[in-house]
Amino acid sequence: MYQRKSVKIVRRLRRLNGNGWAYHGLPGLQWEIENSSSYDRKLMSELTRELLEDFRIHEFYHACINCGNCTSRCPAFRFADFSPRVVVQKVMHAKSEPDLIVQMLDQYIWACFQCYSCWDVCPAHNNPGGLIAMMKELAVKHGLQSASKALEPYSRVLFKLMTTGTQITPDMHSSIAPFRDWGPHKAELVKHLREERAAVPVENLAKVMDRGWNVDAETIRELLIIEKEAGVIDAVKSVLKDVGEMVDETRAEYGVE
Repeated sequence: MYQRKSVKIVRRLRRLNGNGWAYHGLPGLQWEIENSSSYDRKLMSELTRELLEDFRIHEFYHACINCGNCTSRCPAFRFADFSPRVVVQKVMHAKSEPDLIVQMLDQYIWACFQCYSCWDVCPAHNNPGGLIAMMKELAVKHGLQSASKALEPYSRVLFKLMTTGTQITPDMHSSIAPFRDWGPHKAELVKHLREERAAVPVENLAKVMDRGWNVDAETIRELLIIEKEAGVIDAVKSVLKDVGEMVDETRAEYGVE
């Protein structure tokens, strides 16, 4: 059934929650465009320069033909004020207008699922997901508040990933502290989690809780050495000090200087 654009916009805005993509009555990107004026111009230029001089830029960006294929396949587009085509077009003009990159750093890029569906369908072989990954790295490297805010709900996942190389396990899902970035419905979903798990046959969850944490000590040491030498631990400290300190404690435990 045909729907007017205004109706679609209203429906989309109704899905936004107070902690999500609505700011001062404006959808996320419009708010960020206004907010970007508060950024230090020197930092703004530095962020743009680093992005455009990154060796990956030539692999991830070629030329946007404005076909919209990337947005049509983007799962984040269905739930937020987000379009991978916008990302590519802003990168395309960033050299002459460095504020275009800053306009996406507060919230916009953090809506990306990093599924790379956009890359798969782009006839010009652009990789919007790759460009977003680069911008996320910049936000973490420079300790931007947006990076800290975006990563905080996933601090447990980040610590586990950095110290074991594995990600979320069932024991990290709880009704006590659900990941708020998964949406306001998450609390409702986990309300009866304990009872539902109790109903699952024991063999289905047997050892699953422990297996994700039991990693060979040498593997952990190598992982921590790589993260230390690559500057990952210092970068994480700049946005999530507590997580960085916990990783340092693990590093000391495994004798990694």
